Amino acid sequence: MTENVDGLIQSVSINQILVAILEEHGKITVPTLRFLDAAQTDKELVIDYDEDGPSFTFSLRDKIEQQ
Repeated sequence: MTENVDGLIQSVSINQILVAILEEHGKITVPTLRFLDAAQTDKELVIDYDEDGPSFTFSLRDKIEQQ
């Protein structure tokens, strides 16, 4: 199952994530400055899978600079 989930995670689009989150939580209000600053941030999306749920958890983490 983990291989299937890894493939799904790699193929997921931001649109799918946003739609799933909005279907789960309804309307979400984001202040304009936070929305505009999102493109400037050094964060990346993290997707974790919980087989017990089964569910996905979406979070942000600082980007790791590669040299």
